[in-house]
Amino acid sequence: MSVKDAWPELVGDLSRFGELSERVEGLVERQIDAFEDSPGDWLVLPWTDRFYLFSAGSEGQLRGREVISAFLGPALVALEPQRDVRSAPDLPMAWAETRLTRASCLRRVESGKQPANDMLARLEELVAASAGRPRHVLETKPAHPDLLRDFRLALNQTDHDAARTALDHLRLDGHMSAENLRYLWIEYLAAFGRWAEIGSLPHISALVSARRPRAISETLLQMVWWTRLADTGQRNATLIFEEEGLLDEYGPLLRSIRVPATSRGRVLALLTAIADGDADRKQAVLDAAQTPSERQSLADLVSPPTKSESTETPVTDVGPAGFDVVVRAYAAGQFATVIDAFISDPRVEHAELAVAAVLDSDAMDQADRVLSLVMEIESRGVLNLSRRGRADLESLKRVASDACWSWVEWASRLASQTRWPDASSVARDQGGMWEPIARLDADAVNQLADYLLEAPEGVNANQLRFSLDLLCTQATVILREGVANEYCHTVLILLSEEDNLSEPVRYAYADLFEAWLAAGPSESDYREVLNEARGVWNRIASRVALPWAITVLYALADAPCPDNASRTAFAAHLVAGARKHYARVGLRERVEVEFLADELGVGAIDIEIPQAEHDVWSTLDGRIVGIYSLLPRVVSSLRSRLERLCSVGEVRGNHDKVATPALTNLAQRADYLIVDTWHATHQATAAIDAVRAKDRQILPSQRGLSGFLRALEDALAIEGNE
Repeated sequence: MSVKDAWPELVGDLSRFGELSERVEGLVERQIDAFEDSPGDWLVLPWTDRFYLFSAGSEGQLRGREVISAFLGPALVALEPQRDVRSAPDLPMAWAETRLTRASCLRRVESGKQPANDMLARLEELVAASAGRPRHVLETKPAHPDLLRDFRLALNQTDHDAARTALDHLRLDGHMSAENLRYLWIEYLAAFGRWAEIGSLPHISALVSARRPRAISETLLQMVWWTRLADTGQRNATLIFEEEGLLDEYGPLLRSIRVPATSRGRVLALLTAIADGDADRKQAVLDAAQTPSERQSLADLVSPPTKSESTETPVTDVGPAGFDVVVRAYAAGQFATVIDAFISDPRVEHAELAVAAVLDSDAMDQADRVLSLVMEIESRGVLNLSRRGRADLESLKRVASDACWSWVEWASRLASQTRWPDASSVARDQGGMWEPIARLDADAVNQLADYLLEAPEGVNANQLRFSLDLLCTQATVILREGVANEYCHTVLILLSEEDNLSEPVRYAYADLFEAWLAAGPSESDYREVLNEARGVWNRIASRVALPWAITVLYALADAPCPDNASRTAFAAHLVAGARKHYARVGLRERVEVEFLADELGVGAIDIEIPQAEHDVWSTLDGRIVGIYSLLPRVVSSLRSRLERLCSVGEVRGNHDKVATPALTNLAQRADYLIVDTWHATHQATAAIDAVRAKDRQILPSQRGLSGFLRALEDALAIEGNE
């Protein structure tokens, strides 16, 4: 039931307010008239004997509380903690159906200086100020945890606009240091392959020499590869590495991680080990190869042993010169050498360097050993550390306590009632060294899922939120292998239960939902996930969330169906909800919903096409629309949609994975060319770039057919305004 129909049953007979009843009625009606039922909307309404702040979720509560606090202030009103009032015996059924059941009570603070109707007067000012302005003027900024979560989920989805928006908000919210913002900027640039921009950052030289998170070191190694070695070819890599002096330029970085987590990082580590004559590191890198082809590629780089290579570490000498060798090794960024020397011969004069070397290289596997040796020296009363050395020792203690060796161990600590403020950073820095979740046995997967489901209720809930992008990445890998296990289902649940279902969260859910269905779940799992997705739609149903519903319906139509009745019922629910917003959505969305309704057996309805909207699409009349995508059936699906919108001339497609004459011809001849970078190969897109400028390509910011149509519509609108 709509809010406009249900509110009289909630507020009841307003005559109970006596001489204030007309003012209260005006207050209510003005809010109801302006209410848009979008995520984050809220209302202040009388219920029983008090006023309450009502919303559908926590986002609305957050926004409403901030506005109420600004207008009324704590001296006049105290907002009691929110709760879900669906089970309240005096809540009308009609209001429960509106989903606005999160409520906070506005309790008037008793004071002899304030008249009883002062609260009503302030509420009238609040409504007068908000009802006459666009709703976005009163929107509050999302909380910092939500912003960081959204930023990294948007990077996962390569959603440039959403990621940049979240990053801009993070810069302004005051919670992050300048250093951490620089790290986020590097993450942002790396996610979109902008390696040259990373290499040209003004502070890159200082960053290469400074202490930094391991995840940033891994990213910088990728930057060195892409900007200096990627185009040289395997045989020339060693020659370029030496001729361009990469070891002199990036030595501290190249030596900071003994065995990197990425294949390109391992190439650089191997070249560095060869140049340093470090046989142990060279073998460790070769042993870390993930596939036979990678191992062969690394082996091709290994030249015959030179005189400088030795299986012995010279810094283990116990003579007087040993101290100088360790100092020189640390200055050169050879942190593994410093650590090995200290473990072999724990001298007091090397302790501070060993502690710093562990921190500089993020050598988690050595942290406990070095710490125990340093603490043993300190117990003898002979340890004399500088101020920086003492700070490093405290940091090493924290690092050692944070050390984690598997996803299951990490999740178990996350679910515990012990605060772990570095949990997300640990997963981000160390997760690449853990056994991938896809390779865990069934018992470990179920144990991991149980811990993750417990975490949102514990003291580390924010750390879980900061790590959702990592969990989604692991789930995507599993689902692409055709496995829909308990862990993947758990990640879907975690996304669906987020308090603030922002656009990045919604699309992360939609992506996993699509992959889950494609993996072929059992009939019971299929029904369960559809019920959960129905719950998500019930929470977010609105005009702005309609693209999510369309994406989910596409996934439903394309995936195998083990239970037709459940699929039809779910599709009917989403379609019915979408149709409620037809008055405020464009022609494209309406056409898509009705196409999907027909495909899913719900039954389509006729759509009126306003002349203004028809004019936008009529630009395609008689034109050639090209699409490059590796998705199956995309050409026929795109053609059928466009024929409902206009008299398109021709829709041509190409799915070649390398440069071909057919691909080049399409790129040259199409009047409008959609390039599906979500499903493409580098060679093919490079061939398109060679004959067609980027500004003449339509690059969807959302994957799938709905994203292609949306990008095409945006391009037509921009063209029409020029």
